[in-house]
Amino acid sequence: MRDKSLESQLRMLTLQLDGWKRLHDLITYGLDKAKPIISAEQERQFTEIRANLLQETEHVFRELGILGELSGRAMNVLQRGVSMRSVRELTNDEVRRLESEWNAVFTKLGVLQGQLKSRRKELARLTAFSYFFTRIFRRGATATY
Repeated sequence: MRDKSLESQLRMLTLQLDGWKRLHDLITYGLDKAKPIISAEQERQFTEIRANLLQETEHVFRELGILGELSGRAMNVLQRGVSMRSVRELTNDEVRRLESEWNAVFTKLGVLQGQLKSRRKELARLTAFSYFFTRIFRRGATATY
């Protein structure tokens, strides 16, 4: 059994996680002062990823039911990291906050992805008959309380 809504949520979440991973890679590069100077191409990639996350984050978080929980943290990361050059100039305290906020968002998205994948596996084991039978049975059981 497949749930179109669940599959849609998983696709959105996978794309969102990919964006957060790519952003992290560029932030990490920007923070490493031993690395060579930041190229225009890297800045363009950073801006593109950041813009995509800014545009999609609220919609995806709302669809997944985690808007209130993660929106502020995600915006803190995206506002603090304006460019790779600005990331390189952050103080140690600002870097720790940036990393902490990024980790909170990434961890929650990863946990949610695991939960959705578990739900997908549960649904895959069900036949259409057992799925609807279970839903009807649960509805009747909850109605008696």
